[in-house]
Amino acid sequence: MKNLANPASFVALCWAVFQIYMVYGTPLDLMVAVPIHIMFGVVLTFITHPLRKGDVGRFTAARLSDYLLAAVAVAIALHYLRSGEMLNMRIAMVDPLTTLDMVVGVATIVLVIEAVRRALGMGLTVVILVFLVYQFIGPQLRDIPMLGLIGHDGEPSRLFFETFLDMQTMQNEGVFGIPSIVSYNQVFYFLLFGAFLQLFGGGQLFMDLSVLLVGRFRGGMAKVSIVSSTLFGSVSGSATANAAVMGMFTIPAMKKSGMSAEEAAAVEATSSTGGQIMPPVMGAAAFLIAQFMGIPYAEVAIAALIPALLFYVALYFVVDLLARRKGLAGLKRSEIGTDWSSVLKRLYLLIPVFVLVYQIMAGRALSSATLQAIWITLVFGLCTRAWEGFRAEGGNGLLKAAGSVVSDSLQALDSGARGAIAVAIPCAGAGIVVGIASITNLGLTFGSFVTALSGGMLIPALLLVMFMVIVMGMGMPTTAAYIMGAILAIPALDKLGVPALSAHFFVLYFAALSMVTPPVALAAFVAGGIAKANVWKTGWVAFRYSLAGFLVAFAFVFSPALLLQGDWQAIVPAIVTAVIGCYALAGCVVGYLRARNTLLESALLFVAAALLIAPVLKASLGGLLLLCAIWAWQVRKARTTQANCVLGRSGA
Repeated sequence: MKNLANPASFVALCWAVFQIYMVYGTPLDLMVAVPIHIMFGVVLTFITHPLRKGDVGRFTAARLSDYLLAAVAVAIALHYLRSGEMLNMRIAMVDPLTTLDMVVGVATIVLVIEAVRRALGMGLTVVILVFLVYQFIGPQLRDIPMLGLIGHDGEPSRLFFETFLDMQTMQNEGVFGIPSIVSYNQVFYFLLFGAFLQLFGGGQLFMDLSVLLVGRFRGGMAKVSIVSSTLFGSVSGSATANAAVMGMFTIPAMKKSGMSAEEAAAVEATSSTGGQIMPPVMGAAAFLIAQFMGIPYAEVAIAALIPALLFYVALYFVVDLLARRKGLAGLKRSEIGTDWSSVLKRLYLLIPVFVLVYQIMAGRALSSATLQAIWITLVFGLCTRAWEGFRAEGGNGLLKAAGSVVSDSLQALDSGARGAIAVAIPCAGAGIVVGIASITNLGLTFGSFVTALSGGMLIPALLLVMFMVIVMGMGMPTTAAYIMGAILAIPALDKLGVPALSAHFFVLYFAALSMVTPPVALAAFVAGGIAKANVWKTGWVAFRYSLAGFLVAFAFVFSPALLLQGDWQAIVPAIVTAVIGCYALAGCVVGYLRARNTLLESALLFVAAALLIAPVLKASLGGLLLLCAIWAWQVRKARTTQANCVLGRSGA
């Protein structure tokens, strides 16, 4: 409990209590609740990310400024709480702003940008500042060759400035728009659930279950990394957090088994990145897609399942072929360190997950469904610890068990709220960009720009969007990169006839894959640091291991069958051929199928993979024939090599 006796933990616990009260108490209107939610995140950011590193716990002038900024954020939250009735009664864009409204609006935007800089670095910060400059110089761009296409009609004036502040801070647009609303009423609760599940043993259960399922296969710990990161990432939704938590266990074991530091780090980084496209959490993007499209969250989660599984199937094939090529054995029985009886006793920890998924699919509100899953986790944790304590120490053990549950619950609330900074702050920052894009019609303008640049052809347009999203995703969270890509690229893809769900998933995939795409591959850098590897080489290896995500993203644009859209006669063949294509792609990436590849064989395997993953039956059949031909050739080559080795030994 002593580790919670600090200002940051106090704010985090207050934030968590506020969010829980919004479900079980009297909820505030969104125009009041969302600003309070964001200001909680801003206050916590200024406390946990000081102006000068190393000032935490010290009293300096710089540290005093952190608390002064936090106090301003508290004052802004109180202003919205006091002005709730006025905000609901006023007519947006008609009722004029008071001087106080304008001061609060400017302060809100400045504080959010500074919080983004401290929590996330300069990547998203620079993007926000560029958009702010565009907001006010856009009219001048109309007279500049090549840039006239993205100019807008808003002439800078006091009225124009008031309109900007009105949209950004006085209504559920801009800072407090859809991204922040999703952070407030959906993502925060999932982060709390993930924290509770982790502290009550869920993370260790995922690891032990993975070890027992695949640990004894060849390349054992690399496969454990894939399975455990799939399970943990589906709840955490953060590539860097996933790599940091699971990588501490899996990377040293992979290195010990014979993998190089770069290979071990790349496997963990890639499998951790896949957590952002694996339902149910998907790095908060699933909730945003549902909100942007106005469809149930369950529909998004179902559509995401097959592509995510294909990503992990491809990575599993990569690890399997790599282990075959390098002769990597699985874990020995003595190295496993757990057994089925121990795991079966803890399988009750999966019940809250199943209950949560069932309630979501049944259409229950995400916030209440998640809190119910937390209560179930608490009940199971209390019963288990109480029984163990009673058996060990009788009544005294019961008291200790209750105390440990209370302590861990407070720790989970603290941890979950601190983790929410990584979602609430980028969502608020991205909301500024969304508001600017809306008020200037930049999305439609950029769509015309992409269409003109690509000559109206789909594949060049997709490549342009892919590069744009990956570049924007470098150095910023996947959620923010997805929002940026969505507001700019979706109108362009819509003009080219791409189905809305496919377009959103296309943008999401490349926002996620930016985590393992050099030069700024955050997940690869985290994993590489743990492995003590060359982070640059780790990034490129992770990029190769994640190529399946690139191919699958293009595939579901041309046919939504992989998103489970359409009839089963189209869906089933698309899934089967895509799985085979993932195997061919793994052979290309590893440079080995049944024997070491020549450069030509690797190129042909990539072609076979692309044809198999492409949702066109004739193309897939051609890819299958090509794969079978390479397979047969390599089997013959391997037998010849083996026979020559035998003859050489006998001759010797």
